[in-house]
Amino acid sequence: MSKDTAGVVELTEHNFASAIDGHPFAVVDFWAPSSAPCRAFAPLFAAAAARNPDVLFARVNTEDQKAIGAQFNIRSIPTLIIFRSNIIVCAKGGVLQAGALEDALRAARALDMEQVGRKVISVDGVALGAPAAPAPTAPTTDVDTQAAADAALSIETYLRPSLRGPRSALTDALPRMTAGGLIVIRDAFEPDFAERMHRSLDGCTTWRPYEGYEEDFSYHHHNLYIPEEYPPDLAWCSKVFSSSSTKAWATRLSGRSCSGPAQFSASWYLPGDYSLPHNDIAESDENSRRQLAYVWHLAKDWRSEWGGALFWCARAYYLPPVFNTLLLFNVGPSSNHFVTHISPYAQGKRLAINGWWTGPAAAAGAVWKGPDRISAGNAAIEIY
Repeated sequence: MSKDTAGVVELTEHNFASAIDGHPFAVVDFWAPSSAPCRAFAPLFAAAAARNPDVLFARVNTEDQKAIGAQFNIRSIPTLIIFRSNIIVCAKGGVLQAGALEDALRAARALDMEQVGRKVISVDGVALGAPAAPAPTAPTTDVDTQAAADAALSIETYLRPSLRGPRSALTDALPRMTAGGLIVIRDAFEPDFAERMHRSLDGCTTWRPYEGYEEDFSYHHHNLYIPEEYPPDLAWCSKVFSSSSTKAWATRLSGRSCSGPAQFSASWYLPGDYSLPHNDIAESDENSRRQLAYVWHLAKDWRSEWGGALFWCARAYYLPPVFNTLLLFNVGPSSNHFVTHISPYAQGKRLAINGWWTGPAAAAGAVWKGPDRISAGNAAIEIY
């Protein structure tokens, strides 16, 4: 280890998440060995690490670790990103002088993270890069703050660790997805995130009934479709599912372009609610066709005899709603499914977050004939 890197951890795709996740204070230098400004900044960064032993100082070689650079939309080097409790609170591009680096660290250290957490929930404030009046203790983010904030809103941040990254267990699901399979991920998201969203939906009072009748199709259920009526946590969650980082993840997972507008909503199936068979294909603009559908079940202690199962027609399989289970499938002529009638005796709430990632029209995929289970650590992946 040279004097320019003493006390600085080298991060790669294999250790980035484990190093940053849950750390109260982490500072990451995105650099490249071919860049003279990066080499000039290295000793200043190492000196700051020595002065702040309670802080994790790390760096990412963007020439070797292209996936990490792409995830955080790094467009100039060096770029400094400061995390407090997994939240990006500062993003600065270019070589910082020692005084400017200390100012940024001092401002980040002085943040009231409870207040920042509330701002994250309401999608307002420095942590998410939303417009707000500058706070006296808030660090300035003069380069590409929105891109860094968008990366922090990636859905992968909230998935179980075994499901994150370009080499995660989900990578093996791609050929099944393109072949028209239904991907079912048990215990998909981090427990705190799942509990937080369940509380948001369970306490919501702005649900509206929706029904429709067409030839061979009808439905009746309760939904949150109007963003202005979302509770604060659901509004924040919609940003996660709609971020460009999440769309890039959906594109990799589905094998389709998911660059169009994300369609996000929540559903509550009450006794008597149902949805007859359909495939989710809908009329739309050429560049906003529904590509990848998702249903994130948030029902607690649901009993199968209460109904509300998703019936996957291609395999004639019932999937009762199970808490923190994520369902994914590519939308196409063979993606027929329906939600069974909710019993009048149902005692729980069949809650879910659901929608689609959209993009240009996609070609049909090949038929998958491989295994139907994928090992994913604490999470389990099944294909139907």
